[in-house]
Amino acid sequence: MKKTTKFISAALAAALCAGLLAGCNSASSSSGSTSASGSASASASASASSSTSASAESIDYSKGLAENGHIDGVTALDYVTLPADYAAIPLAAGTADVSDEDVQAQIDSIMAQYAKPEQITDRAIEDGDQVNIDYSGSIDGEKFDGGTASSQSVQAGSAQFINDFLTQIIGHTPGETFDVEVTFPDPYENNPDLAGKDAVFEVTINYIEGEDVTPEFNDDFVKENLTASYGWESADDVRDSIREDLRQSQIFQFIWNYMIENSTVSEVPQAVLDFQSGAMLNQLKSQASMYGIDSATFLQAMGVASEEAFLEQYAEDIKSSATQLLIIQAIAEDAKLKADDAALAKYFSDNMGTEDYSTYEEHFGRPYVSMVVLSELANNYLMDNAVNA
Repeated sequence: MKKTTKFISAALAAALCAGLLAGCNSASSSSGSTSASGSASASASASASSSTSASAESIDYSKGLAENGHIDGVTALDYVTLPADYAAIPLAAGTADVSDEDVQAQIDSIMAQYAKPEQITDRAIEDGDQVNIDYSGSIDGEKFDGGTASSQSVQAGSAQFINDFLTQIIGHTPGETFDVEVTFPDPYENNPDLAGKDAVFEVTINYIEGEDVTPEFNDDFVKENLTASYGWESADDVRDSIREDLRQSQIFQFIWNYMIENSTVSEVPQAVLDFQSGAMLNQLKSQASMYGIDSATFLQAMGVASEEAFLEQYAEDIKSSATQLLIIQAIAEDAKLKADDAALAKYFSDNMGTEDYSTYEEHFGRPYVSMVVLSELANNYLMDNAVNA
């Protein structure tokens, strides 16, 4: 079978808490907890930037891992009996079938991101209309900070702006430029320097916003909007690519359902559970740092009393993900898969466009990066060797 594609690797990355930069809080949100991909081809750069901002709390991603990416001190095959046919998993009939409706649903989702409101320009503004405006404010003839904006979407007659600003635009028509006079409230918490002052805003009505209009999906749209990001050259390219991605995803889901159902796990060692718990806490710290707070404050905002309570809340997810990680390591051990320098260079070349992974190794540690690559090697091994029943 064909390897998992970048699209699928990225989509499934968040399913494995221990995967590179994966979102632990989504570890088992889908039924069956079938995903166990360690790849993060799409989310790596964004998560790396957010992780490096965690200055208040250090994160040791490699804690509990050996240099080769295995759980330190754990031989997975001591605990896992793999299915006898794991190296040639028989795919059930219809596993790889993708309907036209499924493909279209994906296209519709993409196109919805490019929908824009109809621009109405042939009538006056009515109370409640959503209107696109430009404005520039001044006090005593001098412009002030925060008083200028372009292409601002506002609701006519609402209290979205100070005073009766948006009531005064009612009755005007697109294309008009006029003055709106207001008085800032006193006190004015947003900017105390403006409190109680009179201001004049020069307002231009661009258009009244109508219903959203989705552009036509055709070759021209693809070349203008999707080629640079995805490499698609035509509408047919998009359909073919989405169909193949969905096909690979369905196969992947089937394979991991099969592995979970047919592997025998006598015990999940505490070391694996501890690593997975640490991964959950690392993710928590990373998320907290994005808000400029520590994890304790973040937990308090979530209504969780402590890290211990947080881990208890997600105990089932931790065990599920730890079990999957143990099975992945068992596959790597049995199939003699190794995350050596060549494997790491290929992973980063395929997913990040460079063989230089030194920045990731420095930030996450060689053991963690090795674990991620080992996870992808194991997943690709299963995908490559699966057979049609």
